[in-house]
This record gives sequence, structure tokens and C-alpha cells, in this order.
Amino acid sequence: MMYKVEPARLSDAQGVLDLKYQLDAESKFMMLEKGERTTSLEEQKAILKSFESSSSEVMLLAKSESEVVGFVVGIGNQYQRNKHTLNCIIGVLKAASGNGLGKRLMTSLENWAEQNHFTRLELTVMCHNERAIGLYQSQGFVIEGTRKHSLVVDGDYIDEYSMAKLIDR
Repeated sequence: MMYKVEPARLSDAQGVLDLKYQLDAESKFMMLEKGERTTSLEEQKAILKSFESSSSEVMLLAKSESEVVGFVVGIGNQYQRNKHTLNCIIGVLKAASGNGLGKRLMTSLENWAEQNHFTRLELTVMCHNERAIGLYQSQGFVIEGTRKHSLVVDGDYIDEYSMAKLIDR
């Protein structure tokens, strides 16, 4: 199946919500658990509206003809000392994974970051999420440290890696 990657629009609000609720249900690697998300359609529209005109944050979507199957978000910082850093979050539905879509989303985010003068991309990933770690390393991210017991999933403490990529300008 062919997917297009493009910036999120206001008209994508329901598709984004559907995607996030599905990711909450099917993945233990995302931040929110099933039933924890409370975002309404109106709140999602407001979030997307804030992305539309921003040069410090973006949401890019992977879409088929009928649904949103993945996203990547970059959120910049506001202070002089760290506004060169973009925090990254990605999610792809299981049914759409395994065909390079994660790489396309991450590459698109990096291109956006360069155009908007970011020189550092960073993220966290659960230490046992080998597939995601492989994706990030293939995109040039390196492990900078370990965050011990940073999450609790199903009653167990989970460590996360802090990973980053520097963009030369």
C-alpha cells in the first residue's frame, strides 16, 4: 500500500484522534494506555491549528486513501539556550509498519527541522523496543544515556534510552 507523508491539517483531526486511540490500544510502547486519552475532537482541532502556523512545532502524517496510519511530531523549545533542540515522537499502526514508513516519517521530520533551524533532534525510547531503536540508529540517532525506572508499564519499571541526532548546518 502507498502512503503519503504530509503536514497535518485541521481536516485530519478525526483521523489523528482515531490513530492515537488505536495506538493506545495496540502498543505498549506509546506513552498513554488504553482508556487514558481524553482528547476531544475540538481539542484535537485546536492542537492541529497551533501546528499550522508554527516554526517551532510540527505534526506530519502518514495517510492512505482512507485513514491516517502514522504520525511524527516535533516540538521545539522556547528558550535561547535550548531552542535549537526538537523533541520527537512517532507512532505507526502495526498494520502499516515494516515497509519503511517510520524512516519516511523521521526523514520528513528531519527535513522540516533543518528548514526551521533546529540542529538537535532528541527522543526517548523504551530500552526493550529493539525495532524502534534500530529505526532511530539507522537514521543517525545515538544513545546518550539511560533513564532508569522512567516508566511503569503493567506494574513493571521500564528503563528508557535518551537518544539524539545532531544536524550539521
